[in-house]
Amino acid sequence: MEKVDMVKHRWSCRQNRRDFLITSASIIGGAGLAGCLGNQAESSPKTTSTKAKSSLQETSTKVTPTSQSNTIGTKDITIRSTEGFTIKGTLYGDGKCGIILVPQINMDRESWEKEATRLAKQGHLILAIDENPEECAASVLDAIRYLRQEQEVERVILIGASSGGEAVLDANAKATAGTIDVTITLSAAGGPQYAEQLQGRLLFVVSKGDEKQFVTVARTLHQNATNPKQLKLFSGDSHGQRLFNSSHANALRKQITQFTSSVCTK
Repeated sequence: MEKVDMVKHRWSCRQNRRDFLITSASIIGGAGLAGCLGNQAESSPKTTSTKAKSSLQETSTKVTPTSQSNTIGTKDITIRSTEGFTIKGTLYGDGKCGIILVPQINMDRESWEKEATRLAKQGHLILAIDENPEECAASVLDAIRYLRQEQEVERVILIGASSGGEAVLDANAKATAGTIDVTITLSAAGGPQYAEQLQGRLLFVVSKGDEKQFVTVARTLHQNATNPKQLKLFSGDSHGQRLFNSSHANALRKQITQFTSSVCTK
């Protein structure tokens, strides 16, 4: 069973990634890390961080080939918060429906490239981010503000894997009512305490054979969240973004497309 982003300890969102890498090198083989894995017992982030306005600095532009006749433009950006931290991101495509992708702790935003390209080809604007490790939910909130204010999107969808799943749940619960249309988590590492505060359509995905805590989190979220909501259990033990490399990849993509299509119009 591959659990590359799990260690025996619960890691706080505020845990430095460098410390995490040193501590867990024997487990993850020194892989690059991104994402925030929060401790459910930890107090909520400062409210001042969630209210920060953000500014943008574009860093580079490129074109990602997707077929012989179709390309998706991408742009690397830096979102600068007035709280003093920055969030690195990559934009894919264009559209009035914005989708934010947050990776699990042993991956970075580039790990979303294939799925981001696929969603962009459906006519959506995708923003994959590397959160600030000390401001996980605030990083997602800044990404939301950027899409709403700078890109003027009409709909916002959050998709997070494992630690990134917990980050999007935290951000959803702290966001202004009416700003989040869909939230999708893949093996969320935590966040059941936010269930009753969540807004928009909700999809909780997990493998039945995943570590017990991830299955419990998904079931608890589904039980306590308000409608509309859905719990999707896949067979096997694939975790987080690894589901896209499993035999359930096409079914998962179809499920995500159904949820995005329910609120997004081209």
